[in-house]
Amino acid sequence: MTRLFPQAFLFPVLGLALTSAPAHALAQEWRFCVGVVPAAHEAVITDVFASSAESAQLEHRFEAYFRARKNRALTFQCPRGASERVDAMNAQTAALQFNRQMGFSVSSLPSPEVAAAAGPDQ
Repeated sequence: MTRLFPQAFLFPVLGLALTSAPAHALAQEWRFCVGVVPAAHEAVITDVFASSAESAQLEHRFEAYFRARKNRALTFQCPRGASERVDAMNAQTAALQFNRQMGFSVSSLPSPEVAAAAGPDQ
């Protein structure tokens, strides 16, 4: 199932060093995820983390984490990552700035919670 939500969240950032992955086993990549509640104009951006999981798998994990632990329904996107941490951090910063420019309140999900939500592939 492909989930699309308004461009105000992540799509402009996808070209900043994020590439699509082949269908075979993935190496660990540096990445981040963005979760949104469009009606509330809220976004959550995770800390940068290393993972070999598929994007869809991470998106489902973060959505389930927020439903179970925070009683909130967010839609997540976890784009393919970068081989260098600094590239992922630059893309994360661009996503943060873009969401703020679009009038969204943006909060972060710190590393300990990212580790709990992302699961064992991290």
